[in-house]
Amino acid sequence: MTSNTVIEEAFTELASHYEETMDRELASFLGSSYSEFVDGLIALACVKDGDVVLDVATGTAHFPRKLAAKMGDKCRIVGLDITPAMLEYGRKKVKRLAGPARISLVCASGMAMPFGEGVFDIIVCGMGTHHMDVPRMLAEMRRVLKAGGRLTMVDVGASALWRSLWGAALLRILLVCYGVAQKSARAQAEIEAFANIRTADEWRNLLADAGFSKIEVSETRARRFWYPHVLTMTAMAGGY
Repeated sequence: MTSNTVIEEAFTELASHYEETMDRELASFLGSSYSEFVDGLIALACVKDGDVVLDVATGTAHFPRKLAAKMGDKCRIVGLDITPAMLEYGRKKVKRLAGPARISLVCASGMAMPFGEGVFDIIVCGMGTHHMDVPRMLAEMRRVLKAGGRLTMVDVGASALWRSLWGAALLRILLVCYGVAQKSARAQAEIEAFANIRTADEWRNLLADAGFSKIEVSETRARRFWYPHVLTMTAMAGGY
């Protein structure tokens, strides 16, 4: 898990150009834009009228804004992020939305959420789980989801290559080179987060241990063989 201090410093540096950076990185990684990525996350979430939705690691609130543009005031959306600077940019963008929207932005950790039990119908998290202690995060997600509530996450995942001896050695070399080339808090945050990237099977076990059922984890290869894979994960709170 990356320390909160490193994460806050990294994403404070990034806040003013976060969405442009995500566009560039996702184009290299997946061949898609950040907006297209968020559209896919919205489609996976299957939000219905009246749902209360939580977006964990919301950043500049791109997901809440796009969902609000689609749903209007038919659902309530809460964006949670640990970095005040990211949320400040998000609030400015939310204020410019046309039409009614029920969006709240909350500054807090995804591992210690300031919500009661069973508040949300849907939780989503896009590209944020690798910066958190996953068992703690999943325990909190399960706690704040209603029974039968839906969890949708997309993030990087470890491939079989990464679990091999020579693949692990290659990864260490690449991380050292990345750290030398990118001397920033963001680089430090991403380097520390690599140790927290799980395989698809590891995610299935973690989700089951946290009390989720109807677990589905699909894996997509990235554009280069040494990149992490992309994992798309859905599950239901409780029930077996």
